[in-house]
Amino acid sequence: MGLFDIFKNKREENNDSESKYKIVGVDNVYLIDIPIDWTQYESDRFRTVNKSKSINFSVTNYGKPLDKENPFTLAELKTETFSLFDRFVNEGGYEAIANRETNNDYVYQAFKVDNETQYYYYTFREGMGQLIRIVFILKENGNYKESTKQILLEIGKNIKIKIA
Repeated sequence: MGLFDIFKNKREENNDSESKYKIVGVDNVYLIDIPIDWTQYESDRFRTVNKSKSINFSVTNYGKPLDKENPFTLAELKTETFSLFDRFVNEGGYEAIANRETNNDYVYQAFKVDNETQYYYYTFREGMGQLIRIVFILKENGNYKESTKQILLEIGKNIKIKIA
């Protein structure tokens, strides 16, 4: 194997991953990578459904001016989100799946609701002079699947704020 074969193998790996995801714009504010078989449909917000209609994905975002002296933090996101998740369980009849996760810039939690599993991903980004709070909700028929969680985390990892 020569030096150029390494580059060839890298290109082939990248082509494989590119075939699984496509880039779509959300509210002319940011871009996300979603599975290629998901189709956007008309709604009051950004929504997609997979080919078998077993997965429904929606995105909501809220922008507000940046406060340079009092920036929004992950700790604030956790406090707000954990409180909301508690209300889902205590008031909404959701059953929390024991997989809550936080990272440097997101909060994630899945819930069993009737005959579906709902996966929630909350994050924030700074761009265009605003704090952009982003919420992904993925609803899937049936029981919790680790693979579905990984799809959602991958989408969140690849958010790209538009420059202008």
